[in-house]
Amino acid sequence: MKKILLISTIVVLIIIVLPACAGSPQQLHPVWGEFIEGQLGEDAQTLNWILATDGGASKRYASFMIDPLATFDNQYKLQLRCLAKDVEASPDGLVYTLTIRNDLKWSDGTAVTAADYVYTIKNLITASWLEYSEKALWQENVGGGIYLVNPQVVNETTFKVVRKTVDPDFIYVLYELMPYPKHIAQHYENSLKDFTEAPELANMTYSGNLGPYRPVLWNTIDGFVMKRNPEYYRGKASGEPYFESYRIRSFGLQQMMNEALRDGRINYAMVEPQDANAVRSIGGFNVYTVPTGYYVYVAYNQRDNGWEGLKNPKIRQAISMVIDKPAIINDMYSGYADPAFSFIPPYSPWYNESVLKKYGMTPVVDKDKAIELIKSAGFEMKEKVFEDKDGKPNKRNVFVDKDGNPIKLNFIIDLDSEFEQNLAVLIRMNLMSIGLDINPKFSTREIIFKEGLMNKVPGSDNDPTFNSGPKAVSIQPWDLVILSTYGNALSLQGSEAFFTSAGKYNLFGLYNDKVDALYVKARSAEGISQENRKKIFNEISQILSDEQTVNFLVFYKDNVALSNKVKGVVPGPNLFYNYQTWYFD
Repeated sequence: MKKILLISTIVVLIIIVLPACAGSPQQLHPVWGEFIEGQLGEDAQTLNWILATDGGASKRYASFMIDPLATFDNQYKLQLRCLAKDVEASPDGLVYTLTIRNDLKWSDGTAVTAADYVYTIKNLITASWLEYSEKALWQENVGGGIYLVNPQVVNETTFKVVRKTVDPDFIYVLYELMPYPKHIAQHYENSLKDFTEAPELANMTYSGNLGPYRPVLWNTIDGFVMKRNPEYYRGKASGEPYFESYRIRSFGLQQMMNEALRDGRINYAMVEPQDANAVRSIGGFNVYTVPTGYYVYVAYNQRDNGWEGLKNPKIRQAISMVIDKPAIINDMYSGYADPAFSFIPPYSPWYNESVLKKYGMTPVVDKDKAIELIKSAGFEMKEKVFEDKDGKPNKRNVFVDKDGNPIKLNFIIDLDSEFEQNLAVLIRMNLMSIGLDINPKFSTREIIFKEGLMNKVPGSDNDPTFNSGPKAVSIQPWDLVILSTYGNALSLQGSEAFFTSAGKYNLFGLYNDKVDALYVKARSAEGISQENRKKIFNEISQILSDEQTVNFLVFYKDNVALSNKVKGVVPGPNLFYNYQTWYFD
């Protein structure tokens, strides 16, 4: 459950100046009505998005007023926005050349130029007087030193960004770039107070024709209200956008948002799996189930304070074979999840199912094979007598340690997570089917991280980290833990934080020279080619699948409720990519 949102009563009024209309385009659909989006949790912080620390919520609000350079559709095909053509990367991967459209205008009629984009990167995003939350994406580590990328103006509509090191994923950072107007922002430069309080920046009155909407009101009662921008550069041909206004309303509880859906007070909301069918029964709504990159996995501890058997890939494979993914999807997610076999989402253009082992899909069939794998790893199975729940003796064949005791795996479980506790029960049943058992170790999330997952070399004075080297261990021994994270469908390089020897979050103890070398190759000029890049990450995926360092369980699915009066929606992982063209029937 998410925390209840404490709603402020502060009212923010946004006054905008509208430039004169520049002519009437051909209307593909009539313009009418207000689209109301419901969102769960805390509101965005500011339209001056570069100041925000809200995980991208403010940047998303700002993107209604200023398009990024490009985006991707549901098949991950590039969709140009403010770019006139795709980004050109030099063969060595060090220079990116970008050309913007020549019909972009600020609100005062001034042309948007390459200088605005260069200014945004050099004087704002990477500025020392601002602490932009994503500044690290624009920095490079060269020989232990931190350097900033070097943006340069080429002409009115063209600029380039020069790097010292190769990073093929950097192009995705560029696609998301949104500009600030240099001729306005420079007056508030080098003063965080002035920049924060600048009314033009706080209210985005400068946005001109760069986005489909313009902000008019933002308060806790009305929500964030925007009006259609008749000057929108993409509306010249077909008259988009087609809503007269667009409103975002925040809700503190899922139940409150569900009630707003039921009462017809909002047109759009995310709904929980258990609520999806109830929302469908309301009538008047389409509930789309769309894939996401969020996945759940079981990590196997291969460090020295884990069960010795987990260092053997045969044991990890055997356990993964019997952890029942279809049962997890049905029992834990009401069917709203997909089985996971990799950190790469199945809808990613880099995904290749043919190189992956589909462990956990046929656990009953694979049970005997799993038992034989554990035996082949040198462990013995013996008949033991246990008491059942009624106190009666019950004989079971179980694997035993060198002292003849039944093997029980230490399973770290979040004391406050009913989900983890229920999932652990299911996994325990799976493991008992092959003669293993678990020892549940309940603790708070904070203690799990500090004492269970963070580690250091015994006897050292270093502070614990999630990966302090191959000899490092945690305070508390553990064998299994349930974790979750996000797998980006396009930008895969970030996964090296989990799966390389030096990875910041390699808490489970994966030290594989071949995997390390492949990640180095992916971050080289050889990894620029999409064909090469796919081969590299296919090979990484295959090794991780074969080794079963972690057991990828499921990818979440989202349920999106949308009024059936809204047309033009293309369901998929990037459902909002064409929101500018949605319309009321």
